[in-house]
Amino acid sequence: MDSPEQFRFVEWPMPFLAIVEADLHNLFRSRITYGWLIVGVFLQVIRVLSAPWAMGTSLIVVQGLGDFIFIWSMLIIGITASAVSSETGELADSIMSKSVKRHDYIMAKFTSRIMYVMTIYLLISGVLVGASTRMMENDYDMNGLIAALLLVALALIMLTILGVTLSMVTSNTMISIVALLVIWYSMTIFLPLVDLEFMSPSSMMNELPDIIQGVWNGEEWKIGASFAGISIIAMALSILYFSTKDL
Repeated sequence: MDSPEQFRFVEWPMPFLAIVEADLHNLFRSRITYGWLIVGVFLQVIRVLSAPWAMGTSLIVVQGLGDFIFIWSMLIIGITASAVSSETGELADSIMSKSVKRHDYIMAKFTSRIMYVMTIYLLISGVLVGASTRMMENDYDMNGLIAALLLVALALIMLTILGVTLSMVTSNTMISIVALLVIWYSMTIFLPLVDLEFMSPSSMMNELPDIIQGVWNGEEWKIGASFAGISIIAMALSILYFSTKDL
């Protein structure tokens, strides 16, 4: 009789799983996580309860999602831009002793930070969407609402990947954080000046009300493709760089 192991198409290496588990364990035990969830949920509930019914679901949801782009992004930057640089000594000891392969380590860091950010995002945005669709004027299209949530998720995944990448490039956590803060918020100002407005998170926010209401103009595809493209390129380059980095 065939054993269950014969049907496993992918066997994740133990060091990879161990790093992901340990990283997530530390992140979710942090007081920052509890504070973020409490404040995030509280703000969304207050936003819905204090808004006039005629305002509509679409505008309330856009305002709530905007918190992640303009406010909570600072927390995400701090959490992701310290992912590797804060463990420089432990990293060198582990990899030099060959107990952890380089690609296992960096892929585990990408995986754990993305899972962490997406969990927080889904919990807070789930409260926002659930409350607004029940209590506000229903001016949304379900496909459009899902698309809007996915676009913001792509933006946050891109930010997370850029944070881990910068944390790997420099051993100074503060430099990584400041650099990513400058990059993230300058995208709003400078990308429209060079005719790359569709790559700006703030431009995405301007498109979200129409998207949620089911009005499609093609920009949403350019926005999603640009965020995904930047994420893939940054991850590929970071893995290539990390594989040859002198620890």
